[in-house]
Amino acid sequence: MGGRRCVLLGVFLVALLAPSTGVSSPNGVGDEANEGCLCHAPVDQTTVRLDGLPDVYERNTSYALTLSVENPSVPSNGLYAGGFRILVSNGTLAMNTSLGQELGTGWTHTESGAGQRSWDLVWTSPANNDSRTDFTVHANAVNGNNAPTEDGWSSLEVAVGGVAFEGPLQPADGIDGVDAADKVLLAVGLAVLVGLLWVSARS
Repeated sequence: MGGRRCVLLGVFLVALLAPSTGVSSPNGVGDEANEGCLCHAPVDQTTVRLDGLPDVYERNTSYALTLSVENPSVPSNGLYAGGFRILVSNGTLAMNTSLGQELGTGWTHTESGAGQRSWDLVWTSPANNDSRTDFTVHANAVNGNNAPTEDGWSSLEVAVGGVAFEGPLQPADGIDGVDAADKVLLAVGLAVLVGLLWVSARS
């Protein structure tokens, strides 16, 4: 645990010493966003939803899902409104490839898909019904200023079991093993980094 926190602190120090530039990601984000929208600050007012998941799933069955992000205090400029990164531990995802794409170990928006805050997906469950599936979603409500300022992201973790699954259904501590304390540390460090980038951009 202590070693992992040292690694996270080291990442922050490297980021603080890096050139102070903010880069937007309208074309989607890969595995670098598996722990969240790292160029942006997490915001409590941002709500992430994943509707359409069953209480329990059958084997080899397709379920229509809707992923959405909401934050009424973050207006859109009409071109870019939001983005997402979704990871699933079992089964397969699919969606309209003009709006979403598979990058690395998960799915994310395309540039066309960044013009909205709601996306339709199809999840096909695994070939067995005694397993458990973890869904981790990071979504960002953006204002379209091509900078990480005044945007807001949040995350959602959901676990669903098959009809024959008998284990616990509490969401895991993050698909990549980052627990709640580490996420708080990460969020604080990212908020500091975003603040420094904003000050640097104004100077």
